[in-house]
Amino acid sequence: MPTCPKCRGQMTPGYTYVSDTGARVKWVDGEVPSLWKALAASLGIGIRVSELVSRRCSECGFVELFADPRAAPVKTLASIDEETTQLRSLIGTMQDRLAALETIATDPAERVSAEIEALRKLPDPSSVPPEY
Repeated sequence: MPTCPKCRGQMTPGYTYVSDTGARVKWVDGEVPSLWKALAASLGIGIRVSELVSRRCSECGFVELFADPRAAPVKTLASIDEETTQLRSLIGTMQDRLAALETIATDPAERVSAEIEALRKLPDPSSVPPEY
């Protein structure tokens, strides 16, 4: 028999229920859904719902609830690591693009104009004979 994490007393199994309907309390992984998703979860449609296991300490009254460990999580650590790697790559690309845009936006117009004029003063490549 498991022991209480608070006082080391004996934990006894039990169950939880909603008093107005008599239904068992369930666990749904993820953030709080919209009304329609909550309705779908209550009907068990398209959303993983896990039974809650309940225990109560016979000494101090502490109640412990946990989802059935046989229910696989919606996201695994591997999928989170993969997503993190992709996001880091995208952030690097976005930082490079932002740096280029900052340069364009903050350069004084005179400097850009001077660079354009300097390019115009260069000889036309088609008019210069090739060197051998």
